[in-house]
Amino acid sequence: MMPLQVKLQRVVKATKDEAMTVEQAAEYLKVPKQYIPVLVARSDDLKMIGDETIIAKRDKMNSWLICTVVVVVFFIISVLPGIEG
Repeated sequence: MMPLQVKLQRVVKATKDEAMTVEQAAEYLKVPKQYIPVLVARSDDLKMIGDETIIAKRDKMNSWLICTVVVVVFFIISVLPGIEG
């Protein structure tokens, strides 16, 4: 059986905006509303915004990937033609 915080992570990340209200989460998991902040605190991938909204934390690796792609494209466009010539 899957722990409740894992179920909560999956359902929040599956939503369009990767966000959910406490009421929606409590209804989905069939637990009291007061238990949802405890589940969010146990989860590394979720955080509370105010008292009513749960969001999924963004992965910071995407910015590194974008920077790496930009550097590689710059290298290919500007440096490689100078080496060949």
